[in-house]
Amino acid sequence: MAEQSATDSAATSIGLDDAYAVDGPEDNRKLYASWAETYESVFLAENDYEYHQHVVAAFCGGEGGVDQLDGPVLDVGCGTGVVGAELARLGVPVIDGIDISPEMLAKAAAKTHEGRATYRQLFEADLTGHLDLGSDAYAGIVSAGAFTHGHLGPEPIIELLRVARPGARCSVGINSAHFAEVGFGNWLAQRESAGQISGLDFELRPIYGGADPDDPDRWTRIAVFTVT
Repeated sequence: MAEQSATDSAATSIGLDDAYAVDGPEDNRKLYASWAETYESVFLAENDYEYHQHVVAAFCGGEGGVDQLDGPVLDVGCGTGVVGAELARLGVPVIDGIDISPEMLAKAAAKTHEGRATYRQLFEADLTGHLDLGSDAYAGIVSAGAFTHGHLGPEPIIELLRVARPGARCSVGINSAHFAEVGFGNWLAQRESAGQISGLDFELRPIYGGADPDDPDRWTRIAVFTVT
């Protein structure tokens, strides 16, 4: 019992600085293995997390809305499933999720909406490598929280474009400080110039309620575009 209490206490103390300090896939796995149990009940609740709502609103507010989706949506870096829950609430019927953490995926697997599982399928995946998913499989891509400080630059988006079918709608949140440091804006603009995506736009939204406007780590740039 004392050992479990110590584990819970350590998980509760994990915060934003820990998340931004990860360096590589293995660091990411270790962090989220420790964090999964209290991620929603402590961290998201205490920090008034609203990132997922903005990313999903940008996705569902696209041309034609949810009714025009002609296939499944992929939640990239799905974590415990808060994005999937929001997608389901707004009417997205078929959602798959990928994440590097099996502990987080276990929490997502327990999510339900109107008596059924929120996610159709969940996959353990490392975004720095090839995804074991079929090409042209998804009518939409959403991501809130995967592209932040640490090991992910813009290059993994190439794999997301592969698994998205032509015409797929995408809403990808990128930590605003990381966006500027790594050059996501120019990289995505080059993809548009190359004809891989179209309609590229960026929405600046807070990650947490009451976010300091002068702290870019509290804000996200949501890249919204269509796969061509």
